Amino acid sequence: MKPAPQQARSKFGGMQRTAALLHLQLVPARVLARRLVHGLAALVVIVAVLVAEPAVAAITYVASSTNGASGKVSSIAVSLPAGLIANDVMLASISQRGGNSPIVGTAPSGWIKVLEIDDGTADGLAIYSKVATASEPASYTWVLNNSERTAAAIVAFRGVDTVGPVNASASQANAASTSYTATSVTTTVANAMLVAFYSAIDGNGTINASTGMTQAFTAATGAGPNGVVIGSSYATQGSAGASGTKVSASNTSLANLGALVALKPALNQVEHYELSLPSNSLNCLPTTVSVTACSNSSSPCTSNATTLSGQSATLSTSGATLGASSVTFNASGVASTSLSYPSATNGTAVSVTLSGEQTAASNPRQCCPNGTACSVANACSTTFNTAGLVFSSTAGGAVATLPVQTAGTASSTYFLRAVQSNTTTAACSAALTGANSVSMAYQCNNPTSCSASNSMSVNGGSATTIQRNNSASSLSYTPVVMTFDANGNAPFNFTFADVGQTTLWATKTVNSAVLSGSSNAFVTRPAGFAVSAVAQTASPNLANPAAASATGAKFIKAGESFAATVTAQTSTGVATPNFGKETVPEGVLLTQALVLPSGGATGTLANSTVAGGSFSNGVATVTNLAWSEVGIITLTPSLSSSSYLGTGNVTGTSTGNVGRFVPDHFALSAATVTNRATSSCSPASTFTYLGENFRLGFTLTAQNSAATTTQNYSGSFAKLDPTSASTWNLAGISGSTVFSGASGRLALGSATGTWGSGVTSGVTLTAAASRASSPDGPFANAVFGIAPVDSDGVAFASYDLDADPLVVGNDHLTLAGVALRFGRLQMQNVYGSELLDLPIPVQAQYWAGSYYTTNGNDSCTAIPVSSITMGNYLKQLSACKTQLSPTGTVTLVAGKLSGTGLLLTKPGANNAGSVDLAINLGTVPTGAVCLGTSASSATAANMPWFGANPGARAAFGVFKSPIIYGRENY
Repeated sequence: MKPAPQQARSKFGGMQRTAALLHLQLVPARVLARRLVHGLAALVVIVAVLVAEPAVAAITYVASSTNGASGKVSSIAVSLPAGLIANDVMLASISQRGGNSPIVGTAPSGWIKVLEIDDGTADGLAIYSKVATASEPASYTWVLNNSERTAAAIVAFRGVDTVGPVNASASQANAASTSYTATSVTTTVANAMLVAFYSAIDGNGTINASTGMTQAFTAATGAGPNGVVIGSSYATQGSAGASGTKVSASNTSLANLGALVALKPALNQVEHYELSLPSNSLNCLPTTVSVTACSNSSSPCTSNATTLSGQSATLSTSGATLGASSVTFNASGVASTSLSYPSATNGTAVSVTLSGEQTAASNPRQCCPNGTACSVANACSTTFNTAGLVFSSTAGGAVATLPVQTAGTASSTYFLRAVQSNTTTAACSAALTGANSVSMAYQCNNPTSCSASNSMSVNGGSATTIQRNNSASSLSYTPVVMTFDANGNAPFNFTFADVGQTTLWATKTVNSAVLSGSSNAFVTRPAGFAVSAVAQTASPNLANPAAASATGAKFIKAGESFAATVTAQTSTGVATPNFGKETVPEGVLLTQALVLPSGGATGTLANSTVAGGSFSNGVATVTNLAWSEVGIITLTPSLSSSSYLGTGNVTGTSTGNVGRFVPDHFALSAATVTNRATSSCSPASTFTYLGENFRLGFTLTAQNSAATTTQNYSGSFAKLDPTSASTWNLAGISGSTVFSGASGRLALGSATGTWGSGVTSGVTLTAAASRASSPDGPFANAVFGIAPVDSDGVAFASYDLDADPLVVGNDHLTLAGVALRFGRLQMQNVYGSELLDLPIPVQAQYWAGSYYTTNGNDSCTAIPVSSITMGNYLKQLSACKTQLSPTGTVTLVAGKLSGTGLLLTKPGANNAGSVDLAINLGTVPTGAVCLGTSASSATAANMPWFGANPGARAAFGVFKSPIIYGRENY
């Protein structure tokens, strides 16, 4: 009894559990009881069947799509991943800078939250899942709970269990490190797909593929540390159990989040089985019986169930003989054997019945005579004849299965065999010899209607175009001259200048006897696809300039619609009229490949699937293509189904260069102002003097029409020079238009900045609002704006809409407000004893509208003492008997120098007199100054924003207190 368990394990595998359970349910109770008395061995077999591992299909990666918002947004949209089909499973990753759970307020319809995590301060991450339906929107939008910089992506997989796709999930927050870690999960199924997700606070960064995994995507928002970057990697885990942590190494050292999701593979699901026999057979030749396992409802099958390899099914018949009653499925989901009936008389019908499939199908079996015209049935029949025509691959050979053909290309050489059964030996002998006219036709099975003209020719010595026939019509034939050898073999080839599944038919009447036969239903695929007429959809309908470099002509904006014509072709370049008319219309997928910039972002091609229903006579024009990036691409056409009527993919020739694509617009963010930029104020000044430099800082982002950063706008593809001050078109707007280039009261200084991944960094623009000849102001909030336009004409998408009319040449986007004051410095006349140091009062003032007042907000102005000139010494005071102290700089406090801020040192006894002082505010040194016992040349203070040089007289011991009238009382 001991061998029984081992025997059970070897016998039952794959989906045996389901089949066995179904079988047990159908066995009558008395029969089951009788079987159970056989003892423990039977029980062990049953247990082995119950625990056998069900067969599963491998999960495969489909595609990803991403979006990163460089500005703060309250919602974010992500495009449908390319090539998505029904029952694919999508995982969405949404990461937000500073986002706290829950990040998402409202998810798109059908999306289910898998997990959500945040680090409490800087970063949040949410994962959602969805099973794709047959009709999905072009994009999905998540409404967020907070308005923050957000990155999102969708990654799609095929072969996932659609009932419960997520087998396990977990997440963790990580301290700053170059290695980002996704926590381990424990799977309960074999061949689970592990998908790792990461997020970090680096809007200009990337995330590397996890060790041992394949990268699905990495995307960022821009805006440096104020943004986020996300990434994902995937790998299959063969056995159930702990996955171990998944680590993305060699990243920027930052705090980060990691999550791991395990997807459950779908059980191998057979939608139905198809049993196929030829309608007619010969008693002198074996005929082929085929069983096909189908994974979907296509009929005849175009999507085989490919995970049944080694499993079996049972065939039965009466009268005829099967090569095998138990047939085994191969890796393509097909099982076949032969059927022979040498003793059959002419017109004998034989039925073959299918049963006992190890993996039960979810729908009834179908009979498909000649591989076409399927109907629900457990059995199929064929009629044996004693004579007929046979299509064979060799002279004297068996019935051939014509393989997949290529439109426009001549087939290999085949043989039409005219045979009859020898009445003595039952062997095949020649029924025709020499030159004979044979009637031939072709029938269109899928599509069921042929195109408008005859497209197939047969060459039995000379090419003859034969008659087309729709699937449901009576056959019409064309005579074709064939030359048969002594054994009844006539060589020929054929060419089909169209596509689809067809059957060849042949008939010949000999001495009132009709010889007839047909081929199997074979598929002819397009030789390829051509993409032409790439042009802008909207006016002015620019044709693709096919730029070869960043200096080439521009095409259209990133995200803007463009059109292309796709043609399914024969090998001679002629359109195939029936493409797209199949029972389930075949379509074309356009895949973009980045040409330039080298190593740039590949972007996303929207509406890349050209639906089969849009083809007419093999040609379709799509008008809503849109590429999300900047640069130059090519487009490569291929089948959207990846398999033409189940026979494999067809790829067309890539287009030449398409582009150059440019950004749709610029977006402005992170605007700052640095007042009194030349004075290095600390703390920062709250105002700037008219005539003094202020500095404007900001971030400019190149974006597509969906407001997503175009990361390829960098290097030679960035056509706006951030280091050129004139680039920015700075102007005063909204109430401060007096400060403009046109008025002459706005002076531009220097500019700095660089482009990287579509975002500027380090952008500063230095400018000054000039002083008028007469005092004006103060201006509490002089608002400035910029209107950059690059050499391609890319500008802001929208402009500042203020109540005040704009008087500059074109609208400008608000950048920053600056408080401007008309200022001056004032020195006061002073006097004192020659025996004491003499303080020199200085104060900053600004025009308050009708008078000057002390500028109490100025604690920044630093006066070089060496710029204070000394001259016109009177009385006993001579040069350098008094000196200025200190000798470096003196800084105003609340707008004043007082006390010991600036001194003239005491000249001493017998040195009464005066000296005139002035601050040289200009840029040219002039005069002399005493910083020691001998005079030196004065310097320039270089503070022209204070206007005229202030002056004063300092006197030692000369003046008494002035008394106009005095009276003494005793």
